[in-house]
Amino acid sequence: MVVNIKYMIVMIIVLSIIITFVFLVYRAFIKKILKEKSQQHQLELEHQKEVSLQYISVQESERKRIAEILHDDIGNKLNILSLWINNEETWNNKRSKEIIAQQIPELIEATRTISHSLYPVNLEKFGLILTIEALISNVNESITVQLILNHNYHKRPISFEVQVYRIIQEFLSNVIKHAKATQMLIHIRDTDALLTIILSDNGVGFDCNLLQKGMGLKNIETRIQSINAFSKWKSKKDEGSQLIIALPKR
Repeated sequence: MVVNIKYMIVMIIVLSIIITFVFLVYRAFIKKILKEKSQQHQLELEHQKEVSLQYISVQESERKRIAEILHDDIGNKLNILSLWINNEETWNNKRSKEIIAQQIPELIEATRTISHSLYPVNLEKFGLILTIEALISNVNESITVQLILNHNYHKRPISFEVQVYRIIQEFLSNVIKHAKATQMLIHIRDTDALLTIILSDNGVGFDCNLLQKGMGLKNIETRIQSINAFSKWKSKKDEGSQLIIALPKR
C-alpha cells in the first residue's frame, strides 16, 4: 500500500513536470508566433509606406512633366499667338494668318495630350483594348508596335485598367526614348486563372541590376505593386528587353 502511494506521488510529480514543460514550450511557441506576426506586420507597414512614397514620387514626376508641357509647349505657342494677334500688320499679311491657323490645331492637340496625361478618359468610353490600340496608332513611324490578344480580355475596374494602361504607356515611352528599337510587342493573355501581360522590344536592352535607378522603370514597378501583380524583367545588351506581369485571379 505504501509502495503504491509512493508510486502515485512520483507519477504525480512526473506528470506535473511534463505538464509544466509542455506549458512552457507552448508559451514559448505562442510568444514566437506573436513576435513573428508583429515583425511581419511591421514589414508590411514599411512596405506600404515605401509603396506610398514611390506612388507620390510617380505623381510628382507626372505633374512635373505636365507642367513642362504647359510651359514649354502651350505657353510658348500662346505667347507667339499673342504677339501675332497684337501686331496690326498680322491681319493684312497672308503668311501671318497661315501661321495663326497652323498654331491653333497644334494648341488643341497639345491640350488633348495634357488631358490624356491627367486621365485617359477613353478608357471609360471604349475600354482598355481600344484605348491601347489608339495609343499605338499615334506612335511615329520609327517604331512598329503590335498588340497580340490571346483569349478575350475581360473588363476590370477602371482603377485597375488605368494602372495597366499607364504601365504600357510608360514602357512604350521608355522604348521610344532610350531603347533604339524598331519593334515592340504588347502581348495580353487573359485566362480563367491568370492575366498575363508581356511587353517586349528589340532594342539595346539594359542592365537589370540598374532597374531602380531609372525613374521611368521605377514608375512601372510602383504601378505593378499597386495592382498586387507579380513581375519579372528580362534584358540583355543588344538583345532587347522584356517585362512579364502576372496577376492571378482570386
